[in-house]
Amino acid sequence: MIAERIDHASAGALTITAEDPRAPDGIALFDEMSAFVLATYPEDEENGITPTSTEDLAREGVLLVARVGGVAAGSGALMSHPPVDGLKVMEVKRMLVRPAFRGRGVAERILGGLEDIAAQRGLQKLVLMCGPRQPAALKLYRKAGYSLRGPYGKWEAHPLSIFMQKRLEAGS
Repeated sequence: MIAERIDHASAGALTITAEDPRAPDGIALFDEMSAFVLATYPEDEENGITPTSTEDLAREGVLLVARVGGVAAGSGALMSHPPVDGLKVMEVKRMLVRPAFRGRGVAERILGGLEDIAAQRGLQKLVLMCGPRQPAALKLYRKAGYSLRGPYGKWEAHPLSIFMQKRLEAGS
């Protein structure tokens, strides 16, 4: 059914809105992202790396859902985080674009929307963790101005963890 909806929506307009991560599309996108991460990094289960819970995200963050012709094409989230390097930050989470919608600038638009929200909230920096087996995601972040950094918060150095950050101008 999703494939039929995607085919029908492929020519539709792209919209990005903040949505409840507990809604059906938010849950479906999260489940797809979790399956992708587990398939790409099966070691994560052994290393105890667990994704941010939907309830935590609903309470302490924001989820953006991109839609093409009304069909959920992808998502990205910001999660609250204690200061990093003495600066007000949020962590980029749940970045996913469904395969049928890749190559259309959806991820760039989601990431830009997250950055706009962060700047409007007066944040000074965004941080994220990605993995080396995601070259397209790493390329997206580099192109958007993210730079490499060391581990932050609860994270520790790990060969499958790449940490990145971007300084923001508040109110931009």
